[in-house]
Amino acid sequence: MRQAIHKMLGLKAAATKDSGGGRVSKTATGDSRTPDASIEDNSDNGIRRQLVQVVLRDCMRRHGVPAGWIECQMMVAESRSRGPGLYVRLVLRHWDERLLRYAFAFETQLRAAITQFEPQASTWLHGMSWELDLRSSCPYPDMPDPASWIPSVPLIPEVPEDPPEAAAATANAEDEILQDLKDLQRMFAARDATLDQAASSVRVDFEHTTPPETK
Repeated sequence: MRQAIHKMLGLKAAATKDSGGGRVSKTATGDSRTPDASIEDNSDNGIRRQLVQVVLRDCMRRHGVPAGWIECQMMVAESRSRGPGLYVRLVLRHWDERLLRYAFAFETQLRAAITQFEPQASTWLHGMSWELDLRSSCPYPDMPDPASWIPSVPLIPEVPEDPPEAAAATANAEDEILQDLKDLQRMFAARDATLDQAASSVRVDFEHTTPPETK
């Protein structure tokens, strides 16, 4: 795996030159505070770290994210089920609302690019997280008013009042319906009274049954 990754990425273990003509040792992120200083360059995790760094820079370039806005830090991770690996932390160094809006999409693209170079990345890439290290560049240092989190309720448009002619027609229609209901009630009441009278006038004679005589 080491030779294949070195060949694909053209990585070199030699030190790089600084802007002043001197030489500086190659680090994971250019920050002395990085938590992956214990990762050896020639180890499996060292090769994987270089792969993640190069793929991250390529993703930033392809999507137009300026260099230095996202920094990559890596930590050694141990898992009983997956074994040793790396945990990637993407540090946001520059405030931009678009980065926050598309952070999930960027992480998805980064994972896919890493897997494209290393199909077995799922076995050693144990996870990714984001850290906001914006210092004073964020224009929103304080939380907003609690009411700002409540979704705004759209106003119900006012229904225009009906013109007098329409209002009168509606009232007349309601009166007619009420009158029809009253007429139906009277009809049913008269029918029920007729049925009750007919039922009471019917006389039915039944002979009482007697048990047979026993000898």
